[in-house]
Amino acid sequence: MNPLDFSDLAVRKQNTEYFVQLVRIAMADDVVNNQELELLCRTGRKLGFTDDETARIIETTGKSDYAAPLGLSERFDQLYGAVKMTLADGAIDKNEMRLASGFAMKSGFTENEIPKLLLLLIDGNKHGKDGKELFESYSKK
Repeated sequence: MNPLDFSDLAVRKQNTEYFVQLVRIAMADDVVNNQELELLCRTGRKLGFTDDETARIIETTGKSDYAAPLGLSERFDQLYGAVKMTLADGAIDKNEMRLASGFAMKSGFTENEIPKLLLLLIDGNKHGKDGKELFESYSKK
């Protein structure tokens, strides 16, 4: 086995764990609506999954430990994706916020910064800002 194959496997595992978290957020209100499903499918493709793999992950999502990326920008980007998922159906309920907060905590953000960080991401998403713009704003604070 080529040493680079191990790197590919680690990235794939991390992408799968991240995607599972997004599925959990989409399912937080017990309904995965069309907008959430479309976003999950687009995100699955972006992460390198086939449509069949994406569907299988959605159908079989169970308990999984999340291993956050080491880099701050990667962790921020994944949290941005999670918040974007909560907004896909146009409303954020308390279960989705609880899961997003838990995801932020698992991603290594501190309990004190999470409320402001989530507010930044929610407002930024609502105003059409992308993850890079929001990361720059976050980094300046």
